[in-house]
Amino acid sequence: MSFLFGKKQSVQSLAEVLEDGREIMNAEMKKPKYNNYAGREVFIDVAVRVEPANEAPYEARMKVSLLKAYLLKPGVRVLVKYDPAKKEQVVMDDEAAQILERNPQLKK
Repeated sequence: MSFLFGKKQSVQSLAEVLEDGREIMNAEMKKPKYNNYAGREVFIDVAVRVEPANEAPYEARMKVSLLKAYLLKPGVRVLVKYDPAKKEQVVMDDEAAQILERNPQLKK
């Protein structure tokens, strides 16, 4: 997902999900524009607390594909990527298998 950053530096960090991604996904999919939708991949914004290695944690909105939003419950930890010069532009940089492995509460 480096398309947001081009050739600029990006940093990977863990982040804690603060909102229910499933609820956001379900609300988005109820919009009339998604009836028989065949366009580009849909992204939503989910609140997270980014936890950089050598800096104080901060809150931001993370861009995530609707295809992965079902894993995003409050308290779930995911890998994100961001440009240190534009910390508010956070993108999920994680795969479903790793999210499930890191968050045993999702397997209940």
